[in-house]
Amino acid sequence: MLSPHIYAALAHERHQTFLAQAETDRRKRRARPHRQRRGAGAAATGSTVVLRDGSAVLIRPVRSADAPLLADGFARLSDRSRRLRFLSPKPALSPIELGYFTDVDHHDHEALGALDHADGRGVGIARYVRDADDPQAAELAVTVIDDWQGRGLGTELVAQLSERARSEGIRRFTALVAADNPAMARLLRNVRADLVRREPGALQYEITLGPAE
Repeated sequence: MLSPHIYAALAHERHQTFLAQAETDRRKRRARPHRQRRGAGAAATGSTVVLRDGSAVLIRPVRSADAPLLADGFARLSDRSRRLRFLSPKPALSPIELGYFTDVDHHDHEALGALDHADGRGVGIARYVRDADDPQAAELAVTVIDDWQGRGLGTELVAQLSERARSEGIRRFTALVAADNPAMARLLRNVRADLVRREPGALQYEITLGPAE
């Protein structure tokens, strides 16, 4: 287990990166309003997927109106799952963060959410954010509610997000994962990710995407 000081340093660095990315995305949306909601057309209604245990979910693009769904899902995550996702203790998402995570342009920033068919609540989400310096690369992040982990939902989300990324010209995913997150490490192995770098308390993975079908 890493010391709280190391986690705090990692969290601060990631938070600064997040704020910079949020500002970059805001400027892009203002400069290129015609790209807003690109990719959300025919796929907006999503698709139903039956998981390994027989449970069914609807996977669809995230919308700006989904902020309450995201907040509800985040509240149902365990403290450990929140820490592993954000590399630091994370008691809540701020209004700015909720806006950033749901108001996506479906081109440089895409997010797919999974909704429980039984009650309509959010149970998982996967997103990519394109690298500003390398338009063919994007950072991947996946979160699955604790009760839904181990059913294959994370792998399905990554598979569908990969198809979206390919169609938008992305050829490579990167993922920074807490070193003590074996569930995410297994998921990345399932999608043939390569471990490319070790950092203090974190592992950097890379997934090569083929051309769009």
